[in-house]
Amino acid sequence: MSAPPRKYHRRVPTERERIAALRDLEEAERVRQLGGIVVHDLNNALFALSGRLQLMKRRAADPVAAKQVEELLEAARLFESQLARLHQACRREESNEGPSVARAAVLRGLREALALAGDTDVTVDGAPFDGSGTEPRLALPQDLSFDGDASQIATALRQLLAMHRARAAGAISVRTACEGSDDELRVTVRIEDDAGPWTAPLEAPSLLRESFDLATLPLAAAHRAVRDFGGKVALEQTSIGLRSTLSFEARRGLPLADEAPACDHHAAAAPSARKVLIADDDAAVRAILVAALESIGDDVDTLDDPSAIDGRADLGEFDVAILDAGGGGLEALRRLRARGVEVPVLLASGDLVRFDGCRFTRVTMKPFALDALDRELTALAALRPIDRR
Repeated sequence: MSAPPRKYHRRVPTERERIAALRDLEEAERVRQLGGIVVHDLNNALFALSGRLQLMKRRAADPVAAKQVEELLEAARLFESQLARLHQACRREESNEGPSVARAAVLRGLREALALAGDTDVTVDGAPFDGSGTEPRLALPQDLSFDGDASQIATALRQLLAMHRARAAGAISVRTACEGSDDELRVTVRIEDDAGPWTAPLEAPSLLRESFDLATLPLAAAHRAVRDFGGKVALEQTSIGLRSTLSFEARRGLPLADEAPACDHHAAAAPSARKVLIADDDAAVRAILVAALESIGDDVDTLDDPSAIDGRADLGEFDVAILDAGGGGLEALRRLRARGVEVPVLLASGDLVRFDGCRFTRVTMKPFALDALDRELTALAALRPIDRR
């Protein structure tokens, strides 16, 4: 007679092991976020450098000088290929890009963040909260939704609370609010401590600035987590300590369709001189794009906040727009297409993004060649409705 099968029971991790595992995940996330910041900044710097070299090559009358510039461009392309490998290692997890309930997303983020809080006293909207037990009464309506992923909100709040915990000996206060009109609602989550003055720069670290302070890495990590759906992160000094604010746009009722409506226009010859709007939050990228397009006779205007492109009253006057997918640009484009706005857009991104459903929205990866940029803009401008030329 055979022996009965042995039963194996999975050991439940202890509270200490669970917290240690969460801290390990947090550290791994911070390393990946740091790598992502480095890749983003180097990518923009490389695009500005290679763009300048391409302009020099166009203007070089001396064949020897043109050959030397081409050799420099080859070195830049080699650097670009290596940077692409680093980018792949630091890529963020793709979100489902589906609508999420704002209140549930904030609650999830607070629970995950407070699981690492240790002995720090945290209040949420005036009531003690330790991530378990009774759900806090957030000052957010139940019917708010947004076009991000709840995990992105959770990542941002984990990073911001970690920054406060690292410096605060006393309590940390979290306040939630829904501000604005029904048409332009904005959810805000403000985290404040009483640890006194903040000595680091009140901005995210960047390789393209004079200083790089790791104390503000959580700020950059939080911003990177939410920027693709238009979320904003800010840091400010108050009379008693530090205040960080996470905010994102939301709407009441059922979410809008996630896909943009299909666009069908007859192509025609594009005008020789185009009117182009550049919406990018990186000054170096804007500068090289302006120089490249003005050198071939285009009329160029710029916008330093990609998320604000859908608020431009004169958007219909442009033949084509170059839009940074980050900084809320992708979500702003979705809002434009949902309203039926038909301006042709070249969506530029350092990450792989998808935007289906409209044939006069094209996606390109940065950095890109200036000659390729000219061809893309010519093709897009040709799709502009005839009655608006």
